[in-house]
Amino acid sequence: MIHTTLLLRTKSRRTVVGSRYWTIEVPRSDIREYLKMKQALSEVAKGRDDIPLTIKENKYFSKACGDELLLIFITDIDENDRDINEKVDDAAKSITRVLNKFSIKHIKSTYDKLIAQFVHSRLKIALVGEGGVGKTTTLNLLMGKTPPKQYIPTIALGMETIDNIHFANYSLVIWDFAGQERFRRLWKFYFKGADIVFLLTDSTLRNVLISKDMYQMIRRDAPNVPIVVIANKQDKPNALDSSIIERIIGAETHPMVAIDLAYRDDMLRILLDTAARHVNVTIPDVPTDELLRFIDEEDIDED
Repeated sequence: MIHTTLLLRTKSRRTVVGSRYWTIEVPRSDIREYLKMKQALSEVAKGRDDIPLTIKENKYFSKACGDELLLIFITDIDENDRDINEKVDDAAKSITRVLNKFSIKHIKSTYDKLIAQFVHSRLKIALVGEGGVGKTTTLNLLMGKTPPKQYIPTIALGMETIDNIHFANYSLVIWDFAGQERFRRLWKFYFKGADIVFLLTDSTLRNVLISKDMYQMIRRDAPNVPIVVIANKQDKPNALDSSIIERIIGAETHPMVAIDLAYRDDMLRILLDTAARHVNVTIPDVPTDELLRFIDEEDIDED
């Protein structure tokens, strides 16, 4: 996880702007301690501004942005030094280029966009299941959109993609895989690049058994990727209870009615809990809509 702060390089060391994520709290006193230790280090290691310093439970990196600003990256203790130094160096160069054309006020107002590409990591989530189980409808549910009134099959891998959901400094990229049998032989090439797999079933016994075969196939092709089962269409009279489906398939299973917008918060919570567990972060006890951010498509196009 990465938190960033942009400081004026004056005696006041006033904070101009910063990115703040719910997984990291950075007291001002810690930043002052870092600056003090950095100054002491610079007196004996001139020209070595790439040496990170540990303050309490976080690691600090920094780089000058011209003569006026100092960019600080604050990360988890186990982040790779070389990777973070490359990111902070590239981010400082980018901010310096903008500073040469615009004012600090402009940088402050556009900081989130400027810094996003250097601090955001992507989590790739594959949404799979037989045709007609509700994968695209589930994507609509996540986005808060009214589901389609008729079934239109996804006819190619990745035909439906969501890439504008953020939590902390992670971007979630969700692929809706075509479910027809003729496409399944191609799945394994994509599973190996996925971080998480959501397997959808329509809760009928027939489809649950098909989904069990899919689960075993995914396990074979991508043994280290976590799989979460979504038992959709729980409102149908012939639907099996999700607890029974979990025992048949042998994987964590959540009940869902994807055509009902009332289930949206449930789906968002499943997505958030699974993603946070995958990257090993603790979720604070606040509403889901304060933890997940949906970035406008216009903002994505401009980046």
